[in-house]
Amino acid sequence: MLYLLKRCWLIPLMLLLAMAGCGGDGDGGGAVVGGNAPTISTQPVAQTVNEGTAATFAVVAAGDAPLSYQWQRNGVVIPGATSASYATPPASLADEGAQFAVVVTNARGSVTSAAAALHVTASPRGTLAGRVLAAAGAPLQGATVMVGNTSAVTDAGGNYTMEVPANSRVVAVFSAPDYARTVKPAEVLASATTQLSVQLLPVGTTQAVDVASGGTVAVPSSTAQVVLPANGIARPDGTAATGSVQVAVTPIAPAVDVNQMPGDYTALVSGAPTPIESFGAMLVDITDAAGVRYNLARGATATVRIPLSTRTPAAAVPATIPLFYFDETAARWVQEGSATLQGVAPNQYYEGTVTHFSYWNADQVLETIFVSGCVRDEGNQPVAGARMASDGIDYSGSSAAVTAADGTFRIAIKRNARATIIGISGTRLTNTVSTTASATDYTLPECLVVSNNEASLSIKLTWGSLPQDVDSHLLLPDNSHVWFSDTGSLVASPFAALDVDDTDGNGPEVVTVTKLMVGTYRYVVNNFSETFAPDMTNSPVRVEITRAGATNVFSPPPGEAANLYWHVFDVVVAADCTVTLQTVNAWSPALPAAVVNPAPTLCGGN
Repeated sequence: MLYLLKRCWLIPLMLLLAMAGCGGDGDGGGAVVGGNAPTISTQPVAQTVNEGTAATFAVVAAGDAPLSYQWQRNGVVIPGATSASYATPPASLADEGAQFAVVVTNARGSVTSAAAALHVTASPRGTLAGRVLAAAGAPLQGATVMVGNTSAVTDAGGNYTMEVPANSRVVAVFSAPDYARTVKPAEVLASATTQLSVQLLPVGTTQAVDVASGGTVAVPSSTAQVVLPANGIARPDGTAATGSVQVAVTPIAPAVDVNQMPGDYTALVSGAPTPIESFGAMLVDITDAAGVRYNLARGATATVRIPLSTRTPAAAVPATIPLFYFDETAARWVQEGSATLQGVAPNQYYEGTVTHFSYWNADQVLETIFVSGCVRDEGNQPVAGARMASDGIDYSGSSAAVTAADGTFRIAIKRNARATIIGISGTRLTNTVSTTASATDYTLPECLVVSNNEASLSIKLTWGSLPQDVDSHLLLPDNSHVWFSDTGSLVASPFAALDVDDTDGNGPEVVTVTKLMVGTYRYVVNNFSETFAPDMTNSPVRVEITRAGATNVFSPPPGEAANLYWHVFDVVVAADCTVTLQTVNAWSPALPAAVVNPAPTLCGGN
């Protein structure tokens, strides 16, 4: 016995506590008394989903906290999949039979779940097509469009087309070098073509940041910035990053163009898609030299400043607002945290703290009403399947609807606010209408009319809060002049009209042409306010023309000086009714003259 005691005193204290033979009762093993390694009580279950739909695998585990999770696909770690559940990207046929398992770890050890299989059912196909434009409206060649594992690359005209699984919510990711990616949902019907066009924003700024020291990345001539913590960046698998990373920050201005925002202005509230309005957003991307996307480490936080961008009157801008991040898989916004309004107009921003990076949006859920209406063709017949879209006039938000078999629709807009509504059927456009501010649901007094002419045009003008009033001018081949003093007509000559006229900032002003005549249409923008602080270039003014399902976007060129007129483009209609869009982009102190055709004829013979 004495010999045994001497041996025990020679063993270091930490080993003494762990040994069953020296002091205490012992349990015959090496585990610390009271420790619980992870165990799995509910294993992941095999999932069967339709092609183009995400699958979700989940596990229930117990053991000493904290528990960490790492999902694997076919034995390979899935970057960022570190929760008790994992939602796959939209599944493709190539995913059939993939095996998903999760490793659960704590300080006592780890356990690997059983593998669960993913089975994918083939879906009917539809066509997704459209154009990708650069910031100034030029076609963007070489942009990539991804839907699940299916991809397409844009041609010299910025056009793409791809066959994808038909689904009520197909999620498309658009990207190009030096541009901020965007994500848009679309409904794709079997054996039909859905148009989905986007404009990509150039990256605001990209800076190298040392991971060990962290740092601040600010966008020049903007209040947008992010402050990164020291040693707060992690690789996709959750391990600490080292060295330096590239941090790209891109502010998004929904007041200039609601379509700059990814998604469709919906967030899931209690599981239901709910409209939101934006007061500004930004994208933060962190990558290594190989382009691999990094994120904040677990427990780390960063501070973001999101420039205020809203059509809401200044008195109604909230001092504190919820923050939403963008779920790129579901193409939905998710509320997390809040931000406070800081700075002095016009350089105000929302500042808040975030725990991970994606798009971040200063949003609030809309109190909505529903506007009902109908769409008919020129023969007064109902148009089914027309895609309706709203665009806030005194708020930054959008919503969508589809007409029923009888041509009726019901679309949400902000309560006590105004919006425009337009429809598209295939490549044919309706006129644009402006709603009235209302606290209750109501019905539009007249149906929107979709042109039977594939060559119909819609021209939309938007701008910032200053100059206060910017005007559209359309000069036609028959010497007609459509502007605020003569709004024209859609049902009689000249078959062109100023549908929506705004006089107090932001716009939009919308000109619709339902029938084209042979000759030259000249479109000009006028600084009616005659103010230059800021000028039209820095307001900024933006013009988009939509024709035959394609959209072109125009921004003012250099050289504005004290000029009051911006000649944006001409639309030239040849004798055989082929249409050519000619970019002009020229400044002038006076309204340019019309190009008059002495005997213009309508295309289509009517």
